[in-house]
Amino acid sequence: MSATAENLAMTDKIPGLETFIDHPSGYFTLSDRNRHFQMNGIPGFIAYREYGRHYVIFGGVNAPEDKQAELLQAFIAEAEVHKRNIVAVQVRESQVHLFRNIGATVNQLGSSFCVDLVGYTFAGTRKMRLRNKIKRAEKAGLKVLEVGKGLPRDESTFARLNQVSDKWLAAKGKKELDFMIGELGCASDTERRIFVVQDKKGEFIAFITYVPVWGGRPGYLHDLTRKLPDAPTGAMELCNARALEQMMEEGIKYLHFGFTPFIVDEVEPEGGQGFIAWLVRLLYRHGSVVYPAKTQSEYKVKWGTDIIEREYIAARPFSLRCAFDLLRLTRSI
Repeated sequence: MSATAENLAMTDKIPGLETFIDHPSGYFTLSDRNRHFQMNGIPGFIAYREYGRHYVIFGGVNAPEDKQAELLQAFIAEAEVHKRNIVAVQVRESQVHLFRNIGATVNQLGSSFCVDLVGYTFAGTRKMRLRNKIKRAEKAGLKVLEVGKGLPRDESTFARLNQVSDKWLAAKGKKELDFMIGELGCASDTERRIFVVQDKKGEFIAFITYVPVWGGRPGYLHDLTRKLPDAPTGAMELCNARALEQMMEEGIKYLHFGFTPFIVDEVEPEGGQGFIAWLVRLLYRHGSVVYPAKTQSEYKVKWGTDIIEREYIAARPFSLRCAFDLLRLTRSI
């Protein structure tokens, strides 16, 4: 059975694909900016984008375990027809063997963080600074409302959210990252939950989006965060605290904080590529311009994230062009 160019050209979000997703950031695979590779007779899909000489896979292979290798082999065969190399990002540890079996070089890339909400509490010494920030935000008169409940899910609300996002990006002085992060979406995206921080006057000053997580640890993913440059201290902490409390009331089991690149074990697993290992650790120490990994991980850990999972990059073959294409695709450079 061979794939066709039509398979590789699919760009629309395909209903039912979430059935095959077991990844903390799996919702991102459904973005209509991704292509979705499928094969007749093989359940599941591979989400990817094309950049330069590479097909860049996001999140590994989304298929039943006994079909993953077959689907990956079909994808590779089609890539070879089109003279494209393969690189995969945010591969879970359970799929590392799939990529090693096809001759890919596999290295640690970063980590995903998660909180078990069953019995979760804000108490404890480790969360003291977190509680203090939340209290400061409350004293400043900030309040949190959810879009679609306390706030209308309409074009007017999304226009105000986009204004906050635009000001946040302007203060950063660079383009928004792409591919390995979420997006704000639009009013019709009802699966995406958005909690908004308002000041005393009712102005939007910050927001956090949350998207569904399926699979072994179902719940929500703490996704896009935006705030005005002059937002009071604790605005984001108050926002996430209120969202977390709401989810606990609903019986949600897990709140995922998503992937942070360059947070890896000091010792690389056997079989990795030395240059990739060196580059990942260099970017953690000195690469805040590319991504502020240290501050992002500190934010996630302070919530008491008790599940930390390493994720990997797999390249077939690895080259400097591979690293360059990936950094360009994600707008890191």
